[in-house]
Amino acid sequence: MKRTARISLGMVLGLASVWLTRAEVVIATFDNFQSDALYASWANATILSGPTAYTITASGYGSNWKYLGTIDGRGYDTVQLTVTLSGGGDGFLGPIVTLKDADGTAYHYAWYGQRLGSHVLTRRVDQPSWTEAGGIPGLDLATLTHLHLQLDPGGYAGSYTVSFEDLRLVPEPSVFALACLGGMVWMCLRRRA
Repeated sequence: MKRTARISLGMVLGLASVWLTRAEVVIATFDNFQSDALYASWANATILSGPTAYTITASGYGSNWKYLGTIDGRGYDTVQLTVTLSGGGDGFLGPIVTLKDADGTAYHYAWYGQRLGSHVLTRRVDQPSWTEAGGIPGLDLATLTHLHLQLDPGGYAGSYTVSFEDLRLVPEPSVFALACLGGMVWMCLRRRA
């Protein structure tokens, strides 16, 4: 019985490690990134598309649009944005990412009131800040086709700089916690043997 429990627990831990090590779905690394359209203040902004970031210096609300092709993000549950905010607006700036699927459904993920500095911002895919309905209810992660980047300066009226560095879909961090819990259970069973 003890050996069967160890083998079963070992299999569970093995499956958990496969889940944890699967590749994340990269939506954009923003390396030499080019927008398909620019809106509001970004239409006249200073934009630097460099080897590691897409950097915009502007004032006021701004946004872009980018056609992605089709990205398959099935099985992932967390949006992760790496962004650096500088130049002004400490505590006011709000990066926003919009993912749109093939039928026109759009999920908007907003992180309002961020401090200046580098951030890795996350939000569950199924918990957007707001949505726009498409032809079929819900965001179809298998057919992500468009990306919109935005910056809401809140009540700040001066100049800011936003550097978008990475956007991806990742497994929820709680999966790691479950794997650790499984490891602790295995250690307890091993000590009893």
